[in-house]
Amino acid sequence: MRLKQYIDEATEQLTKAGVDSPRLCAEVLARETLKGDPSGSARLFCILEAGRELTAIEENDFLALVACRATGQPLAQIIGRKEFYGRDFTVTPHTLIPRPETELIVDNALELLPEEHLSFADLGTGTGCIGITLAAERPCWSGILLDICPNAIAVAAQNAERHSVDGRIAALRADMRTPPLKPESLRLLVSNPPYIADAERHMVMDEVLHNEPHSALFSENNGLLHLKAAVDAAALALQNGGWVLLEHGANQADAVREMLAATGIFKKIENKRDIAQLNRCTLARKGL
Repeated sequence: MRLKQYIDEATEQLTKAGVDSPRLCAEVLARETLKGDPSGSARLFCILEAGRELTAIEENDFLALVACRATGQPLAQIIGRKEFYGRDFTVTPHTLIPRPETELIVDNALELLPEEHLSFADLGTGTGCIGITLAAERPCWSGILLDICPNAIAVAAQNAERHSVDGRIAALRADMRTPPLKPESLRLLVSNPPYIADAERHMVMDEVLHNEPHSALFSENNGLLHLKAAVDAAALALQNGGWVLLEHGANQADAVREMLAATGIFKKIENKRDIAQLNRCTLARKGL
């Protein structure tokens, strides 16, 4: 068979499996199998290669990837990467898959803080996508990436090297509830921590629940334990005038505002809406 026939059959298989965007998935997996340029359009690649005959090895590799996707394994885990803020980040089962709504933290941090030397921390970093993107966008910024999972920290370090910011980024294993941060040492603290309450487990998509690390998804105290830890860390480590930016669930915006206000030291507390117009990020300035 030629490539187009393989893609047609894979699309039908993925459609029956209930996979989102089945044809696009089939095209991405075909490009992956045939070593196409990952930065280019998978659809265009497949159109240009539609008449290509696959070798036996290519056929087996493609069918194996399609079978993985049909079982619900996320596409990003199958191909080992996910785009975030225009850059590809290595992804493994030990890290959350970067999501577009998390780019809201990056947008706001870049808008709030100047293009001059400063230090920041990214708590619960996972792939490192937030902190590494900040360092890549601001060559004069340096930061520390913290995660309790040693495998996640290894991925973050790999991504820092991949994007040539490893000289300004330190990836360290640490519990964000007791982070090794010095008082008043930072101008910026960002975090996309675990924030799903255990009682909301039934609301999580099966694909996420069965494939992404629960330690990066769920938090105690109705999903607020790690958010409170991030607030406490910011209160300690930020300099006066420094900013904290936190991602959270859409129904947690008021609770996060209250936690920040309760410290008595954060001002200009503001909820920010994502592209779906949901309150998914809260920011605040320490002191001034």
